[in-house]
Amino acid sequence: MCQLEAPGTVVARFTLCRSGSAMTEFALILPVLLLVFAGVSEYAHAIDNWRKLTLLARTVSDLTAQGDTQNPIGSGLMADIFASSNAVLRPFDSSGVKIVVSAMGVDLTKLNLIPKVCSSTASANATARGLGAASDLTVPAGFQTTGVRYILTEANMDYRPLLGSALVKLLGNANGTFSFKVSMPWPARGGKKYGANTYTEVVLPGGEECK
Repeated sequence: MCQLEAPGTVVARFTLCRSGSAMTEFALILPVLLLVFAGVSEYAHAIDNWRKLTLLARTVSDLTAQGDTQNPIGSGLMADIFASSNAVLRPFDSSGVKIVVSAMGVDLTKLNLIPKVCSSTASANATARGLGAASDLTVPAGFQTTGVRYILTEANMDYRPLLGSALVKLLGNANGTFSFKVSMPWPARGGKKYGANTYTEVVLPGGEECK
């Protein structure tokens, strides 16, 4: 507490009375510090979730690309591959993840850089791609050779911020979430060769080889 003793020194003493200024400054800066802390924590959590989803897509692509002892791949094996997402995505909830796996073919002569969906399958909560040219896709670099076969896994999930769902709602999403989407191409390493093609092809459950 400041004490003002001599009347002639009131102004001088008042300018030196700062015992409460630190508390006032702290009260002003605290909300900003908390906001920065919350933002950094939320960003790190979101990046970790996206990284896990990327790992999930890569795992599904890699396992599928190895093929099966039979062709097309057995539905039981494919179900096991989808189930692997539960372990890969932990500790995040995998119940809402949608996974679509497609066997893709490349024909630069007829389709240029548009890949062809030869066979496709999806998790129970997703829809497989239609067969034929996938006009919304481009053949990835490294696969741009006629006859190449590769597996494409597309995974997406809704992410609900730990602290910022109310802000997401203000930005227009009534559910307080936003979506993560990952696409992971992977070269076919199993399966077998069909016709005159020199590359092996993995055929997904219920599908047929590329024609």
